Amino acid sequence: MKYLYDLLDLLNDYSGEPETENTIRDLICFLAEDDKYKDNELFKSLLFETAQKLRMFGYIKINEELTIDNLLQSDFSKIENQVIQNYYKSKVFSNNILDRRQKEVVNKFMSLEKKRILVSAPTSFGKTFILREIVFLNQKRYNKVLFVFPTVALLNENTNSMSDLVSSLNLDYKIINNVYTGVEDSERIIFILTPERTLKLLADNPGMNIDFFFFDEVYKIDEDFSKDEDSVKDSNDNYLDESYSKEDLQKSNRSKAFRICLYLLSKRIDEYYLAGPYLNLKNIGKGMQRFVDKNHINLMQFDFEPTMRIEIETWKKKWKVCNPVLGEYQETPIQPDNENLSGKKCIIFQILDYVKQNNYGQTLFYCATPAKTIEYTKQLSELFKDTYFPNKISKNFITHLRKRYNVKLKNQNNSSEYWSLITALEHGYGIHHGKFPKYIQHEILRMFNKGQFDYLFCTSTIIEGVNTNARNVVIINNSIGNSSMTGFALKNIKGRAGRYYHNYIGRVFYTELKQRRIESASELRLDFKTFSESRLSVIDIDSTHVADLQGANSSRKLKRERTFTKDFLPDSVFEKNRLFDRKVQEEYLHYLCNSHNFNKFSNLIGKTSSIRFFLQNRMMNKILESLEEIGVLEKNKASIYHAVANQFSFSGTKGILEYHISKVEKAEEFSSDKIDKAYIDAFKQIRTIIEYEIPKLLCLFESLFIRAGELHHLDMSEFNMSIIIRFYELGITTELGLFLVEYGFPIDTIRELERKFQGALSLPAKEAASRLMQDSRLLETIDNYEYELFVNALNVLNKRK
Repeated sequence: MKYLYDLLDLLNDYSGEPETENTIRDLICFLAEDDKYKDNELFKSLLFETAQKLRMFGYIKINEELTIDNLLQSDFSKIENQVIQNYYKSKVFSNNILDRRQKEVVNKFMSLEKKRILVSAPTSFGKTFILREIVFLNQKRYNKVLFVFPTVALLNENTNSMSDLVSSLNLDYKIINNVYTGVEDSERIIFILTPERTLKLLADNPGMNIDFFFFDEVYKIDEDFSKDEDSVKDSNDNYLDESYSKEDLQKSNRSKAFRICLYLLSKRIDEYYLAGPYLNLKNIGKGMQRFVDKNHINLMQFDFEPTMRIEIETWKKKWKVCNPVLGEYQETPIQPDNENLSGKKCIIFQILDYVKQNNYGQTLFYCATPAKTIEYTKQLSELFKDTYFPNKISKNFITHLRKRYNVKLKNQNNSSEYWSLITALEHGYGIHHGKFPKYIQHEILRMFNKGQFDYLFCTSTIIEGVNTNARNVVIINNSIGNSSMTGFALKNIKGRAGRYYHNYIGRVFYTELKQRRIESASELRLDFKTFSESRLSVIDIDSTHVADLQGANSSRKLKRERTFTKDFLPDSVFEKNRLFDRKVQEEYLHYLCNSHNFNKFSNLIGKTSSIRFFLQNRMMNKILESLEEIGVLEKNKASIYHAVANQFSFSGTKGILEYHISKVEKAEEFSSDKIDKAYIDAFKQIRTIIEYEIPKLLCLFESLFIRAGELHHLDMSEFNMSIIIRFYELGITTELGLFLVEYGFPIDTIRELERKFQGALSLPAKEAASRLMQDSRLLETIDNYEYELFVNALNVLNKRK
């Protein structure tokens, strides 16, 4: 009972001191996880009182029995507590209560004349709660709003939540998360887009008035912060200029897209809310400070973590447990009776046993790369050949994976037998990384959050703001991709342990001393390079007003501007592809203006709505050849793009997979590891080449070919390649197909439906869906998992306006 009385004393004396608040949090979370206090009346009262005093109502949200009416209180006390809760009650949903800091952000935003805020807070802060409040409170003023998220997974997650909000409150907003849906000036719209899609939206709709934007994970404007599983160190990245090759000049990593996107939005839109985790806003770079001062942005920093964190160092024979309440003590893990277990493999085994024996719940195992997730899960599968972890994983999903992604090998075995994802799921744990098709990533997270399995081996995709119910995080590796892990990234990973509103305690397992050193290293300073004196890439310079550039960047801008022929390549054309160097665009336009070159593509005019014409006439090859001729693509890369685009166009994902597996079979020595790599390579090519690079190159060709046609005095007003671009970026051509992609449906299955049910799918989405459901051939085309997904998707579709 000592801890209960300690908590009681702290609550009686509490007057808002941060240090005391942290101690109260640790005590209440520590007690809340101990079953012996579950029915203790004093504890229930103290838990309720803690939530009321700290204004952290998530503590009682976890325990639905803790309400004002269920607790013995005097009439005066009931009134006082009700008044407190009413003040913090959500304006959106009356059964939701905002925490003190969430309310502070909303109040601050609403009080500002210039409504511009940058908020730094832990991962569990509830930024989307705040976003909903802001949009709802300003709905009469905001006709068009824009949410910018870093990943398609977050686009889908927030599209669904905002659709539910709009539907339940009968708001007259239309939700759009792609750049292919037509937009009317009179429509009230919530756009939910990535930075790349946002740049296209702005270029295609220069006159559109957007009233408010939200920019998530703002740290991604800075390369030093923004690392992921594809990270490749490039010492020249900050120094791209006229001395580098054309291909280097047209390269644009995601940080440039984020940076240019935020820069343009802040120039165009008056009101905004920027958010990022674990940033020190008191110690930002000069460029970021100039951006903040120039735009009169209010900084709001919150460091309070709502869940208690227990940290466990596991690299020694006796583990050190750092418990904020109990202090530091040692745990002796089991020593496995297996001579093959050593190093990280042994530590992972011990952590799994420790978590399982203590019933500590769902656990994320952070790995540097997709290959590492495979390495560790394969080792576990071998260790536990006869012991399956308890799981409720859908057999329909596993059957679906076997069917959709199986290639028959020459020895008559199935490639899916060697695929580590299926092996892991069958053993009761999961794998998650950014190479998987988006719907597979979504399904694995959904199953994990529903408790269908407890252990998930994942890469930096968990840093991207994706919500999980994990109570524990194990940091296995010390890098992100092939880049060294920063203290910022480690904090972000740690932040996934213990989700507020779901858990009171999060446990973080360190597997190397180096991780502690990374954590204690000097912190990064968030900078906005556009406004700094650092030497900028030409891509940044071409998209920035000269008045905003510092030092030599300003003179470089003026010098470059004098070399452009803007009546030849107008700003309105350049801006459609601003992630390509303007000089490269000019050179490509000169190439296309040549009559001989122009005539190579002239038969596309009037036929851009026909995918069949585009594929049969090998137009993709001709476009890639033209880009290779002027050096936008180097020869080796162009040949890969040729092969991948052709294979995907006619055979989809299966065709790419068959190609990579055939390479394995031709190798002198066959191994299951090589089959796994074939899956990763196939998915990676689809993600990077088909869904990202090819659409980007097609957009470049489209805008410059239209301009070349205009310079040839042709009417190009009907030339529009959006159907073709969408075919590669999303893999589909119809309105219903577009919705199903947004929802997270397998793209190859949509393509099959579009081929088999051309008539029905040419109709508007809801009518097409109704026709399909009535067609007996549907169940012959899709499997049980896909049918369940299809029915769920239609329920969402029917709720939409």
